[in-house]
Parts: sequence; structure tokens; C-alpha cells
Amino acid sequence: MLNINEELLRYELIDVKSVEEKIGIIPDDMKNAIALYNKALDDIQNKNEDIAVIALKKAIAIYPAFYEAMNLLGLCYISLGDETNARRVFNKVIKMEDNSLRASNYLDKLDGKDSEDEENNKNVKHKKLKKATNEAVSWLKSGLLSQQSKPNYIKNILFFLLGVFAMCLVWIIVPASSPININFGDIFKKTENASPQVAKLEKENAELSDRLKDANEALKIATENEKVLRSQIEQYAYWSEILRNLQKLAGEGKYREVVIQIERDLSGLEKPEDIESEINALNNECKPKAVSQFYEEGREIYKSNSKAKSVETYQKSAFEYRMAISIIEELDLKPNILTNVYYYGGKAIALSEHPTKEEAEAEALRCFRVVTEVAPRSEMASYAWGRINDLESGKAIKH
Repeated sequence: MLNINEELLRYELIDVKSVEEKIGIIPDDMKNAIALYNKALDDIQNKNEDIAVIALKKAIAIYPAFYEAMNLLGLCYISLGDETNARRVFNKVIKMEDNSLRASNYLDKLDGKDSEDEENNKNVKHKKLKKATNEAVSWLKSGLLSQQSKPNYIKNILFFLLGVFAMCLVWIIVPASSPININFGDIFKKTENASPQVAKLEKENAELSDRLKDANEALKIATENEKVLRSQIEQYAYWSEILRNLQKLAGEGKYREVVIQIERDLSGLEKPEDIESEINALNNECKPKAVSQFYEEGREIYKSNSKAKSVETYQKSAFEYRMAISIIEELDLKPNILTNVYYYGGKAIALSEHPTKEEAEAEALRCFRVVTEVAPRSEMASYAWGRINDLESGKAIKH
């Protein structure tokens, strides 16, 4: 019969330091497995075999060649009344052909067989057969060195070389007329057949590369078009805002401001075609209405300079008159203030001395002559003749 308590006394804690002193440093996974094994022994002493089973399973999972842990796990199963799992564990140890003597002994006792080991144990019932440290050393050595003693890979290489040698020998010995026909070309036929496939793949790859190149070019063009379109949209929004402001000024009757912005500030600038058409139409609509406003503004500026007689102020007044005169001549208008525009405009232009004094006086003479031609018998015509005589005689025009 298998005495569980007696068998459990054979297992002792494993001292890792002692083991390393004998065989050298051991891997960390073995250390972890040993720690779980030692914990299981503590659990068994505290009558917690079920917890010990868990620790031992973890230890074996970490290091499957931990035979002492496997044997101890089998004893725990027996202690818990699970003989089926105990037998499974012991048989597994025996199949692994390492440290199987103890497992075989356990199975014999489970089957009711007495062994010589049991007879001897009756006389030394409470003595320990081996120190746990020595058993651990034996287990570790077997776990670390067992696989190194089986150079199977050398056998595999030798068999492979012998096979190649045999094939070559048969190929040389067997004549070409022999019914045994070894066609090594067929062996490598797949390589030859692969050439058209490779060529096809290369062709497809080239086509894909061309398509990718075309796609990149198309994307580049689309990006440029997007930039142009975005710029056009921004420009359109900008000019739309300007047009709305001009329309607002016209709606408020500020025709002079509309014409000044269009003729002076916006002239020569590139505009969207449809907006430019609307701006030109608005300008043509406001110009006739702006003549009187230019005249009034020029007259007010001129009068304000009666004391200072500033050339710069005369230049501002001359600008207003020049705008009125240019509209009259452009549209061939005949406003009732025509003679006033030309007469007072001539005086302001002469006194502005812009762009030069000579050029300003020549322009003023032309304005005065227009007055004499349009209304030769009028009072304004007589004033105009007086200014003409002053300029031609070299006299300065008075305010």
C-alpha cells in the first residue's frame, strides 16, 4: 500500500543557492518553478493539498521537465482521492524516461504490489533516502543536459547528404537507353514555367507604375486647378464686396465718390469679367450726375483758400474741376453750369501750377476759350477774355 504521509516526507524544500553552487547559475524560469514547488510543499504541510496542486501545475507549466514536481503532484491527487489523475501524472513521468523509478514505484503500490524498496523502508521508516537538494541537482542536470546528448541534427544532415549522393550515383550509372528514365529537367521545370509568369507580373507592375505616374500627374494638375479656382473665388468675393459698396454709395446719391473710386482707385486693376461690366455700367450711370457734385466740391475748396492761397489747396480744387471737365467732354454733355465749370476750373488749374506752371497756364487758357466759344456774349465770356489777356501778357491770375 502507498503511504501518502510517509512518501510526502521524502520531499523537502529546494535551496536554489545550494543548487547553483553545484551546477552553476540556473535560468530564471527554473527559479520560478522551484519557488512554486517550495510553496506547494508549504501548502501540503498546512493540509492544503488543493492549493498545492495549483502551484505544482504552474511550476510544471513553466518547466515541463520538473519531474519531482510531477511526482509530488501525483501524490497530491492521491491525497485528494483523485487516483485517475495521479496515475496519469505518474505515467507521464515514466513516458518521459527520466526519473521514472519513483513514479513506477507509486504505480506499483497503487496496484497493490510490494517492492523491495518498501521492504527496506520498513526498517528505516522515518529516514530520508535523499536530500532534496541532491534530488534537485539530479533533476536540473538531467533537464539541462539530456537533450545535449542526442545529436539528432547530425544524423539528419548525414542522411540528407547520403540521399543526394545516391541520386547523383544513380544518374551517372543508369544509361540513357534504360527504361528507368530520371529526368532532372522535370524537377526544375517549374522554374522554367515560372519565367512567363514573372514576365507577366513585371509587365503588370510596369503598367501599374505608369498608371500611378498618370494618377500623380492628374492629382498635381487637379491641385493646381484647385488653387486657381480658390484664387478666383477669393478674387470674386473681393470684387463683389467692392461692387456692393459702390452700389451703396450710388444709392445714397454720392455719385462723385463712386466715380472717383472707379476712375482713380480701381482703374487698371484686373477684375472678374461680369463684375467689371457691372462696375462700368454703374460708372456710366453716375458720371452725368457727378458733374455738378465735382463742381460744387471744387468751388468750396477754391473759396476756402481765399486767404491762405495755398498751392496744394488749389491743386485739390483743380482735381475736382478736371474730373467734371473730363466727364463733360467724354459724354459730350451740355449742363447749364458748363461755363462756370470751365471758367472757375481754369482759374483753379492756373493757380495750381500742376504739373508745371507752364502746363497749368496752357490748360487754363483752353478752359477760358471754351467759355468764350460756348457763350461768347455772356458775362462769363467777358471774364474769360480778361483771364486770357492776363495769361498772354504774363500777368498772374488773381484768386
